[in-house]
Amino acid sequence: MYTIIEDCSPYYIRFTHPGIEQIIDICKQGLEGIEFENSFTHYRYPADIREKILELTPLTQQLDLDPNRASLFVTKPGRYYRAHKDGANHRISLNYTVEILDNACVTSWYSDEDLTDYNIVGLDWQNQSREAQFFGKNRHKHTPIKSMTAKPNECILFNTDLWHDFDNSQSTNQRSVLTLRMTNPGNFYFSDARQVLFGY
Repeated sequence: MYTIIEDCSPYYIRFTHPGIEQIIDICKQGLEGIEFENSFTHYRYPADIREKILELTPLTQQLDLDPNRASLFVTKPGRYYRAHKDGANHRISLNYTVEILDNACVTSWYSDEDLTDYNIVGLDWQNQSREAQFFGKNRHKHTPIKSMTAKPNECILFNTDLWHDFDNSQSTNQRSVLTLRMTNPGNFYFSDARQVLFGY
């Protein structure tokens, strides 16, 4: 069912599957006429589009995906997002690359040891996330342990439980990624998803 494009476990696995173009098209259609003003926007698709996406993706047949979550994370050109871990305890995300128009946006992962001196903020925010405070202004002092440039029309099993940032500062294009999450995010890890989806 799935074709692996690149396996860089435990950071990410890029893959594709039959029907992926239809999912991407529905995501794009759901954005028609919408303009995002903020540098970073977490856009939750309305119920009808969310249901179509979850019905079409074969991931629903194997993973206990959150039926209330089919969200687009939109980044304006020229923007950088500091090192973070998604949610209060999210381990993975399943990401569809809806709008990737160049090779200029780079996602990087960092070791826990490399970020031990940073104060962690964000858990008391409405949208919980573990954020490394002041990492952005110091990011050039750090060496990623892995980096990735996303490609259009792919799906990515993404390890959100490791420190990661993404740098769209060199791009003149908007970046949009569909994110699907687990119903039990704290108890399902990257290795669990890899086993279920790819059998190893």
